[in-house]
Amino acid sequence: MTFTPSDGILAYRPKIATPSEDDEDDVMVIGIDFGTTYSGVAWATVADFASDQINLITSWPGTGREEGKAPTELFYEDDQIFWGYEIPDDADPVRWFKLLLVKDEDLSEETRSSEFLLRGRKMLKETGKTAVGLIADYLRLLWAHILESVKKSRGEYVIDALRFHVVITVPAIWKGYARQGMEEAARQAGILSSRPAGETMLSFVPEPEAAALSTLCEPGRRTQPGDVYVICDAGGGTVDLISYEIASVSPIAMHEAVEGTGGLCGGIFIDEAFEHACKSRLGRRWDHLSKAGIKEILKGEWEHAIKPQFKPQSSKKEYIVSIPAEAFGKNSLDDMSREPFIKKGRIHFSGSHIQDAFTESFAGIDKLVDGQVYKARSQGLDVKGIILVGGLGASPYLYEHLKERHSSAGIIILQSGGMRPRTAICQGAVYKGFLDGGSDNSGTQQNGYGVAAPISVTSSISRTSIGIVYHAPFDPAKHLDEDKAWYPDEGEWRANNQLNWYLRRGDNVSTTDPVRYNFYRLYRKDPGPQFSVELYECEDHDPPTRLEKSVACLLWNPIYSHSGGYPSRTLVRATFTINSPSFEAYAVPAEA
Repeated sequence: MTFTPSDGILAYRPKIATPSEDDEDDVMVIGIDFGTTYSGVAWATVADFASDQINLITSWPGTGREEGKAPTELFYEDDQIFWGYEIPDDADPVRWFKLLLVKDEDLSEETRSSEFLLRGRKMLKETGKTAVGLIADYLRLLWAHILESVKKSRGEYVIDALRFHVVITVPAIWKGYARQGMEEAARQAGILSSRPAGETMLSFVPEPEAAALSTLCEPGRRTQPGDVYVICDAGGGTVDLISYEIASVSPIAMHEAVEGTGGLCGGIFIDEAFEHACKSRLGRRWDHLSKAGIKEILKGEWEHAIKPQFKPQSSKKEYIVSIPAEAFGKNSLDDMSREPFIKKGRIHFSGSHIQDAFTESFAGIDKLVDGQVYKARSQGLDVKGIILVGGLGASPYLYEHLKERHSSAGIIILQSGGMRPRTAICQGAVYKGFLDGGSDNSGTQQNGYGVAAPISVTSSISRTSIGIVYHAPFDPAKHLDEDKAWYPDEGEWRANNQLNWYLRRGDNVSTTDPVRYNFYRLYRKDPGPQFSVELYECEDHDPPTRLEKSVACLLWNPIYSHSGGYPSRTLVRATFTINSPSFEAYAVPAEA
């Protein structure tokens, strides 16, 4: 059974069906920003979205404070699972399990040896779970809290009558297998469980795209056609960048200007550097600290105090970190032998000491930002500004650092205040849900779920090549002898393992001008009511023409016959967006 390309082009469309006029207002879009260190949720009904209202969940179990996000952490004790702020101070929670969805071969050597990843893998062994299993456990608890929060706000009967469209954000640098892992985790978590109101829809959006949707339509942005904005989503684990050119305003229509990039250089690597500085200064005294004591330093003293407020100053300001008394025991609370000095059980860090913790992460961010700006300018585009979002994106130091590097080139740095940078991603996921919710089968963008959106993305740039494996008429000048095989149904020698790329890395994927591609499949016997289609992907800028190590199976998709079977020759039309391929099969005469 083989594939052969047919004349035509391949269509792109979201997998979410167009709702009927009767049920357009019976939908709630829920955006979930599942982050490496913190996760956030936003939601809106059609009526909410039409009145420019997106609701944030800011109340979480285990804390009386309003917070835009909850820690992405789990703690297993006997038959109980604690999550987020519920986890006891003296517990050793499971963290950073989002990063464990990425295979080692897709990580840099430096990242693979990171203490955070090593700890995460150790926790996998201790819990006996997979990364998907851990994510499913977290999403299950998060989902229960989402439902409870929304019911408190709107009432149980109202919510039971609404269909759900759940949009989960994912790093732009993730490959297909990682997204599939997230989808499986969502299923295991019960997010797609049957509901009286109807089937729950699930889709994904790259984190920087969600950030762009949320931030570029903020009041006061004053965007103009031709302006290019670089969105820098600096989160806990990954830093993703994407650049959009404004095509029109009122409402805003934009398209991806250059291929986005990303890397693992987020906030946890700054935390790791600070922890190393504390360990190095305390020496064996660090080993005397309890888990609660370590948490007091890393969370209370660093994450909630110094880190979010720090920016280099010319003055000789000191940053004082209190160390729990248990670290010193009966020994002296003072150590003036070397800097940073320890006085009365407190480490007196200088500004340069704290600045050192940011150095490696910022170097990675600089490389990514410089690359985006260079690619945009090399195409003659006018980069107007860099918009910071994400947890690390709220850092005043990152703002000042990028401003110093880019202001002389006329690039402004934009950073919202309050919770906005931390919650931009989940709010953008809600925008994405309403935008995609009304797409028809041709890929033409409608007003999602019958409500007009203030912003839309007209095209994106593919970060991978996608195609099928097929056999071609054998040409000794083009094909390897090892691929040569005789096909009696075709009556000729053909080359196996050939690749037909219908989407290439760097291609524009338009929502208004869909691309279509047809191919057919031959059978030696009736396959019955089902057969499968395999899609392959390659991240090389120049993908190979035959199967090689750089090519991986992206998707296995079953196709079912409504009439009970297929003829010996079946035409297949693939229809897809970058995120969600789908297929249809058509019977054609065997002699065609």
